[in-house]
Amino acid sequence: MLVSILAASGFYAGITIIPMLPGPSLPDASRHLPALIPIQALESQPAAGSEESDGTQFAPFPEQAQFETGDTWISGGRRYRLYGLQACLRGTSVTITPGVVRDCGELNVVMVQALIRDTKPVCTTIKDIDQNNVVVGCQTTTGKRRYDLATYMIAEGWGFAAVDITGHLVVPGYRVAEESARSARAGLWAFSDMPHPVAILAGQGGARR
Repeated sequence: MLVSILAASGFYAGITIIPMLPGPSLPDASRHLPALIPIQALESQPAAGSEESDGTQFAPFPEQAQFETGDTWISGGRRYRLYGLQACLRGTSVTITPGVVRDCGELNVVMVQALIRDTKPVCTTIKDIDQNNVVVGCQTTTGKRRYDLATYMIAEGWGFAAVDITGHLVVPGYRVAEESARSARAGLWAFSDMPHPVAILAGQGGARR
């Protein structure tokens, strides 16, 4: 079931993301990149000694990356945001078991770190926002097949389909994976009081997190 969801959602994700990857015959990515809701950022020191893709090829996910949120990390002095993915927000709470409450954003980071460690994704630059901020697309290998990392995270319930500042889905195909995870109560969906980050951000008018 997971494979079919990954294939369906990943196909639509590919239609959206692949045209934005750099290359001599491809259009300028900036004309296709929807405006993103500002990321949730914390003060953090960058990890040293890591390198990212220069946009022409995929590169291994940096081993020393420092995660700020489930969709954002710092490496080599730059902040990287996974395209089209929205993580649970720090400062929001989720009840794990009766009487046990966790910060949803922190729980999300812990699980994403484990997922990254297990799946060993590779990433490429979609767009350099400025000298400190980069939007990337990543792929991960499960079994003998490679999948879009954001699709995989969303299907496993550890991410959500992001929307832009106008309220439209950044990658429409990610909704397929999110609905599957919700129906299966996978990952964060297992908790009845899970604070959906997109709904919270919409209520805040896209305010910086």
